[in-house]
Amino acid sequence: MRHIKICLKLVLCLWILIPLSGCWDIKDINHRAFPVAMGITKKGDKYKVILQIPIPSEGVSKSKIVQGTGTTILKAVEDITTNMESSVDLLHLRIILFERKLAEEEGLKEPIITFMRIRDISSKTLIAICDEDMDGFFSKLNKNIENGSNLYDFFEKYAGWTPEISLTRLWHVYRGLNSYTQNVVLPIVKSGKNLPLKYTGSVALKGGKIVSKMNPNETLLFNAFQGNSVQGRIEVMKHATIMIVGNTSHHKVEVKDHIPYMSSHIHLKVVIQETKGKVSRTLIRKELGKILNNRFEEMLKRFQKKETDVFGLGQYYRNKIPYEELKDWRERYYPPLKMDFNTHIIIQNEGSIKSLSD
Repeated sequence: MRHIKICLKLVLCLWILIPLSGCWDIKDINHRAFPVAMGITKKGDKYKVILQIPIPSEGVSKSKIVQGTGTTILKAVEDITTNMESSVDLLHLRIILFERKLAEEEGLKEPIITFMRIRDISSKTLIAICDEDMDGFFSKLNKNIENGSNLYDFFEKYAGWTPEISLTRLWHVYRGLNSYTQNVVLPIVKSGKNLPLKYTGSVALKGGKIVSKMNPNETLLFNAFQGNSVQGRIEVMKHATIMIVGNTSHHKVEVKDHIPYMSSHIHLKVVIQETKGKVSRTLIRKELGKILNNRFEEMLKRFQKKETDVFGLGQYYRNKIPYEELKDWRERYYPPLKMDFNTHIIIQNEGSIKSLSD
């Protein structure tokens, strides 16, 4: 009996050790490739995927560009893995670029849903549009990286990002595709002539397809409306040049007779950097406020005609409109929406020379 108990204990100990040997299917890190950027386009009926993979080196930033094709994006990635000596791991992707033609004609709905479903790509990965041929873009990009320029640094808040650049992540796009009350905005870039990258503005998506474009000034206002920091932005006016050093926003909404009304207030703290002639604080505040108010009104009218809610105004009415009617927000409630938009300018600093009057 005693021998039986001892045998059972040994068998139990051996059985417990089995789960601990869970390294049978691991892959050595030296045999794994971690791309930081992905470019997606379509040639005929096949997707083309281009990956930028950093190469470990001392003192110098290097990377290699690999590409594959397939009937689906995942099949194209598999094509790359098949022809590489390493396994491709997409979890460290920092940015995904879609060619503009693909976003206009076929849309991004299927690729975005695929990425969210497989979960091999972080939901925080940045999404952008490339306004040129993807092969040429990545070829130029690789040369710039050898000179010390990285694509994702352009969108990094602690590196090259500026307030007129929209930052949109994978989960933002997925939310926009499935939301009745909000559309999404993506940055659009291309290769620069004198600089590695040129930012040309943003594009608005509806149903996953591009429906309109926003210039950098409009994108700045979009960021300010969303409550995102626009600190550091320089605005050139007729009589002065100012720099925004802080911003806040406040919105009040109501619905009367099935018509939405909104009162929005954007507060900007600015520093005067340059003046032209003899001007007053009142003139500067009035001039800047007029520029921003007119810019917002033009944007809102344009997007109302396209039934595209890039500002996400419908989000503020989710508790004002019956849930079953939210699906009709863009067609029924958004076009007749009445907006009272006001910009409040606070001149925080006039510089070292005090020459302005009230």
